[in-house]
Parts: sequence; C-alpha cells; structure tokens
Amino acid sequence: MPEALSGNLAQLPLLEILKLLSSEGQTGRLSLSNGASKGEIFLREGNVVHAASGEHISEEAVYSLMGWLQGGFRFVPDVGAPEESVTTPTEQVLLEGARRVQQWGEIKKVIPSTDVVFKLSPVGASGTVNLEAYEWQVVARVNAARTVAQIAQDLGEDEFRVAKVLYRLVSAGLLEVGEKPEAPLRPTINGGFFRRLDGEFTEVMGPLGPVIIDDEIAALGETRESFPRDKVAQLIERVSAEIQDAEKRSRFQGIMLEAIRNL
Repeated sequence: MPEALSGNLAQLPLLEILKLLSSEGQTGRLSLSNGASKGEIFLREGNVVHAASGEHISEEAVYSLMGWLQGGFRFVPDVGAPEESVTTPTEQVLLEGARRVQQWGEIKKVIPSTDVVFKLSPVGASGTVNLEAYEWQVVARVNAARTVAQIAQDLGEDEFRVAKVLYRLVSAGLLEVGEKPEAPLRPTINGGFFRRLDGEFTEVMGPLGPVIIDDEIAALGETRESFPRDKVAQLIERVSAEIQDAEKRSRFQGIMLEAIRNL
C-alpha cells in the first residue's frame, strides 16, 4: 500500500476502506471530512481501536461515519491512537457496517442522494403514524428546501439515521419527495446603464471605449445581456484603471457612482 491512501467516499465507501485496511493488517489513522464535519478512525494491526466523530466516540462513531455517502478520506500509516475506545471485535464492526450498507440500498430507491428535499404530503398518511421524539425533530425541519444533508447537520446526526426516518415517513405516506428550489436569479442591469457607460467612457478614451468595456466584461466572465448588478462596481473599477489622467479618472468615477446609485 502507498504511504498514504486518499480519495472520495462516493467512489470508495468507508466499509470497503476498512475491509482493505483490516485485511492488510494496517496501523494508522483514517481521517474523514464531509463539509464541516470531521471524523477519525484509528487501526492497530488491522483492528479498529478508536473512533471519534462529533459527539460520537467508539463503535458508534464508526457507524455514524458509515452513514456518510460522500466526503473525502485520507489514511496515514503508523499513527498511534490517542486512546482505545472500541471494544467490539473489528469483524463484528464490519458486519454491522455491511448491514447498514444493505439498508442504504433500500433507502436509495427513495433517497438517491443526500441532496434530496422533502415536503409534507398533501394527501396525508394512509393510516395512523406514531412518531417518536426524534422523528418529530426530523419532520420539524422538513420544509421543501432543506436537503437530507442539511437536516442531518442541523440535528448533529449522521445522514444514515436521518435518511432512515425520512424513508419510513415517505413509505407511510406522511412525506413525499419535493423539487429542490432553484437558486434565485441574480439581479441584472439594463441596457440603459451600458449606454451611459459607453458614452461617458468613450468621451474619455475615444472610439475604443466600448471595446475596452467589452474586454473587461469578458474578463469578469459575464456578458452585457446578463451582467449581474453585484459586479457593476467591480466593472467600473476595472475600466477606470484604463484612464491614465487622474483628474479625468476621478470625474468618470464620480459620474458612474451616481449612475450606480440610480440603478
């Protein structure tokens, strides 16, 4: 095995990583990250001896981390464990992990990724659904905008446990998969502003003024037709830098600042 093993959990799930490290009798630290969430699993001669993730420690941390469908990992060999919190034999830990992977297979039929959002079913459940306290916490965060991953993060829980609850509630008819809202469109500026910009800049720079402006717009990765309002000040700053005469540059900036205020 190379000195360090790294990759993405979407391509190589944690269960397979642990099987590989265990079969090779590896000693070291496996670090995992999923957004702001972090976790560590320590092995000694192929046995899991310590794990920590958020509030979870020992075997529960391993099972919590197995609930991550995505994220990065890195194994560094020959790093000692700070403590020994895992008492369950590694073979049993891996068997429990395999059981969870099998459950994920069923859950994914309804929740293909942690980016899915849910909403309350307008029809309602087909029968009486008794919710436990934790399930109420999950339902309270369903708003047709929060994803599975965001709900899990809000609750400080692993995605696997949250997904299991959502799967059960969808199966019971209480929830249904929603459409993830599109990101709001950024406000753009109209052609009148560019006519003013072209006119003022041409007066200072001559007939090449509009060409310079187009170059700067392209450098910002935008077009005149859909130029975002929040980049206008940046554009003015860039084109102003082309004016060598300090007095003319100052006057141009003052005129365009007033134009920005009137957008």
